[in-house]
Amino acid sequence: MPKRRTTKKTLFYFEELSSWDKVTIGFYGVASIVFLIYNYLGADEHKKDFLIFYAIFPQIFSYLFNYTSLRNLKSFFIWYGFGTLHIVFYFLVKNNGIYDNASGLLLNTVILLLIYQVLRIISIKVQHQELVLPARDGKDLFDNRSVTFLDFVLFMVYMGSLGGLTMLAIKYV
Repeated sequence: MPKRRTTKKTLFYFEELSSWDKVTIGFYGVASIVFLIYNYLGADEHKKDFLIFYAIFPQIFSYLFNYTSLRNLKSFFIWYGFGTLHIVFYFLVKNNGIYDNASGLLLNTVILLLIYQVLRIISIKVQHQELVLPARDGKDLFDNRSVTFLDFVLFMVYMGSLGGLTMLAIKYV
């Protein structure tokens, strides 16, 4: 039986957005508009909670559910745009006492997206495989390959970075 030809993608590539990408980007675009409107019109008692959810959601979501999408630079740059929007939102709300120090969480998105790309490059250079999400059964859900110890370590580095940056943002920003 002849071997199937597979084309190996380069480290950085642009492809059309998948349906999943379009849905998640559209959903978060709407959430961004709602956040901006709610910041000016919403009830003060829930603004801090909404900001925390709005800021943390893409930081966790990107690695857990969007890691294959972030390999596509078109998708990555759109999410990076949301991260840049977070920085703009930070400067809009940083002096608003309602948010206390929670507004600092908005600054972490861009940093975490860059950390993801660095971890992805490490994975490709060291194990010659794309970075995947560790799973309970030892198989990646999307790439259908065995998860390695390095995948687990890199996942822990990302989650540790998320936790550390979150604590720093809340305490010092």
